[in-house]
Amino acid sequence: MKILHLIYSGLGGHGNVFFSMFRADHERLFTLEALFNGVEELRDEYKDRCIENGIKWCFLKKKPGLDIAFYRKLVSTIRKSDPQIIFLHTSAHIIPAKIAAMLSRGKKKIIVRETQANELKTRKEWMGLKLSMLLASKVVFLSEAYRQQVKKRLYWSYRKKKAMVVPNGIDLDIFTPAEKKPSSFILLGMQSRVVAIKDHRSLLHAFALMKEQYPQLSVKLKIAGDGEHRTVLEQLTLQLNIENDVEFTGVLNEVELVVFLQSLDIYIHASLGETMSTAIMQAMACKKTIIASDVAGINNMLLQNETGLLVPTKDPAALAAGILRLINEKELAARLAKNGYQFALDNYSNTAMFNRYKILFNS
Repeated sequence: MKILHLIYSGLGGHGNVFFSMFRADHERLFTLEALFNGVEELRDEYKDRCIENGIKWCFLKKKPGLDIAFYRKLVSTIRKSDPQIIFLHTSAHIIPAKIAAMLSRGKKKIIVRETQANELKTRKEWMGLKLSMLLASKVVFLSEAYRQQVKKRLYWSYRKKKAMVVPNGIDLDIFTPAEKKPSSFILLGMQSRVVAIKDHRSLLHAFALMKEQYPQLSVKLKIAGDGEHRTVLEQLTLQLNIENDVEFTGVLNEVELVVFLQSLDIYIHASLGETMSTAIMQAMACKKTIIASDVAGINNMLLQNETGLLVPTKDPAALAAGILRLINEKELAARLAKNGYQFALDNYSNTAMFNRYKILFNS
């Protein structure tokens, strides 16, 4: 059975899910193809991993705004691939996928994996989800709480028989703990797209506050990832006089990302909203102590004072206080890391994710 995945070309969780699904299919029950697309150039890592694993792929560049030529190419490329299943990692492409399915020979199943946090959805994104409920074969949500929120919001356009819950999974043979090398400073870090829906500003202000209040504290911050807000954030480090202690690493490939996570003393995830954070899953699997924003999509992953610390979003003082607590209360930090690691082992396996999708693909 051939499954064509439509995946965003830039940094994000879509690619991680695709390659985790591929790795979990040890018997190669399905033939996966990747159609990367978006306004960003295709990540070299995605290209290299497809070539390394013998995965057929292509890339369609989209111009910002309405790009009719792009959508025509999208429909044509889907038809040319002629898959049994069209797997959308966003509801944005439900219409061209449906058109391609209708124009192709044979019956096509369309599966939409919905990932945008509900509180951050635009009107256009809500419309895309409504259309997916009407036009797709199945719509996958990452948690039951997320599905219930959508059910309440969509009301008449919600389709119970189409709505499925499949949590994300990661390769626990790759994201693993490692003994941290001795260091003269405490290393904090966060990895994500550097975009407006993340709360990097609060993170930088919290870091500056810590440096100001405790100048004797030897601490550094690394921010992994890239995006439209990076330049603004780099300028903010200059304004806050913390540029010598903050490093923007840019986009990391998988090997670099594992090394990055393993090097941290504390992982921080400052965000305005999530659905199911792959970055937090990866940090937990690497046995890192985690502090994160108390928002939907995170507070259903981290249990306060059990697997992590949760602090209000857009509150640098609370974030700084939480980080300092983890630095000073080493037993607490170790317990949170241990509990989070066990939770990742029990709940975030890519094999468990694949087994759920396998049932869905064959139904």
